[in-house]
Amino acid sequence: MIFASLGTMNMAFTRMAKVLDEYASTINDRVIVQTGYTRYPYRYAKSFSFCTKNEMQEYIQRADFLILQGGWGAISEAMEQGKRIIVIPRHNKTEHIHDQFQLIRKLDSLECVLGVFDEKDLPQIMEKAKTFEFKQLKKGNAENLIRSKLNEWL
Repeated sequence: MIFASLGTMNMAFTRMAKVLDEYASTINDRVIVQTGYTRYPYRYAKSFSFCTKNEMQEYIQRADFLILQGGWGAISEAMEQGKRIIVIPRHNKTEHIHDQFQLIRKLDSLECVLGVFDEKDLPQIMEKAKTFEFKQLKKGNAENLIRSKLNEWL
């Protein structure tokens, strides 16, 4: 099962909703989408708008793959569970109040997630995710890993 979350930001993320439904039409796996405030007429994926934190944890736990928007909340929770995480970041000002691309590029470079920076690449990145060796950031080592990478940059 693939679980996707568009998050709870009150700005629509129709770009992600559309690509998820298109992707769901091409695979045999079940795709479940938490849509938040994004209204989209899903034809192939199962969708719901909101759920409790416990229900979200259950979806994350049951999923083989997660496709998330670029907010840190769901990403960090999924990392704690050692999940395979694919992230489609929201665009600044039109889909969110800040740029999610910077964080997701960094997490992608650390090989913690696979970033989808152009939604048309989702099918290829999902194929890559099947064999990709995701590195885990766990509480206690995230700060050191990020600090060492920042030191490399500077």
